[in-house]
Amino acid sequence: MKINKMDKQTLYIITAISAAFVVLFVAVTVVLALILKRDEPEDIPEPERAEISEMNGVWIATATNIDFPSRPDLSKAELKAELDHIVDTCADAGLDTIFYQVRPASDAMYDSVLYPVSRYLSTDGELTLDTLEYLIEAAREKGINVHAWINPLRAAVSGDVDDLAPDHPERKNPDWTVKYADGKTYYDCAIPEVRKLVCDGIAELIEKYDIAGIVFDDYFYPYPVYETDSEGNKTIAPFDDDGTYSKYGKDFDDKGDWRRDNVNKLIKECYNTVKTYDEDCLFGVAPFGIWKNGYGDESGSTTRGAQSYSDIYCDTIAWVKGGYVDYIAPQIYWRTEETAASYDAICDWWDYMLGDTDIPFFVCHGAYRYEDWESPAGIMTDQVEYAKEKETYKGSIFYGFEEIESNKDGIRDELKELYKKAVAD
Repeated sequence: MKINKMDKQTLYIITAISAAFVVLFVAVTVVLALILKRDEPEDIPEPERAEISEMNGVWIATATNIDFPSRPDLSKAELKAELDHIVDTCADAGLDTIFYQVRPASDAMYDSVLYPVSRYLSTDGELTLDTLEYLIEAAREKGINVHAWINPLRAAVSGDVDDLAPDHPERKNPDWTVKYADGKTYYDCAIPEVRKLVCDGIAELIEKYDIAGIVFDDYFYPYPVYETDSEGNKTIAPFDDDGTYSKYGKDFDDKGDWRRDNVNKLIKECYNTVKTYDEDCLFGVAPFGIWKNGYGDESGSTTRGAQSYSDIYCDTIAWVKGGYVDYIAPQIYWRTEETAASYDAICDWWDYMLGDTDIPFFVCHGAYRYEDWESPAGIMTDQVEYAKEKETYKGSIFYGFEEIESNKDGIRDELKELYKKAVAD
């Protein structure tokens, strides 16, 4: 086919334009590829779990003024004096960690924008003293770390909303809570906004305070209350979460499995929150001592008692296997001689279950039971020495500050001898 001069010029122009478009296309493709590569998340390995040194601590309970403060109407000076006494007592007993109950029931023992001042700290709703800030500083002077102990799902100890502060989360969001037969009100952790509130509270604590860790105890879904009907039959009082089960539980045929999944989500989201704000801050849980009654292996411990798995819907082993706790500190508040729940048997089982993981094992001991046990002297020493033989053991936490403070049956002397860190007056 013959092509004239004009056609050739047109062809050259078209060819040049086409070439330019090709160059431009290639350039844009390269730039987009670089951008996409830059924005594409890198396959970064998970950071190594924070190294946990041995801890030997004590629980300081503020709910109903158990350990601190002695009254809710103390002055700033009196509050400081009581906290100083707690620190001195712990140092004298050789304890290096205080697990301080900063939020017993959606109320704060510290300066919070999310929760009202605790009724156990103040009678007028005003923060007399930021007790967490003061305790951290006082404890640091004695080489003692402070972990913030939280009750995440206990909304109120009274079922009467009129008893709550005007800015209490339950007043703002009554649909988030369930009143139970024990007279208390609990958050329904199936609700995503509830879990977010708990996580926001954790973020607030880590951002504002130099705490070594966040810890939950064993209160999630409420412990069952048994009701007796007119014929004398006992049944468990229902926890009314049918509405949220209908809304969020469509993937579960069994409500128990669904509730455990809710708690699993809460624990995982809290762990992720802790690590987002401070990778070195520890996140632990102190569950009820018995996970399941079983045969001493994966099916459960050789015990006969309440079971956290089915009674309060806590699948602690799932948290361990999922890797979203830094440590587990089961409350093993029994003696070795108790056949239904032997200290030794439960201690053995937890060590066995944690043996193939990198999750350390702390034992929570029932120092408060020295008041009830016959001839208790020496029991704490025996229990700690037994636990020390376990491969996964990393320390002990004692519940019962009052007994340690008063040296009930010589328990404080036992701890001094165990830890060899008594502070001279």
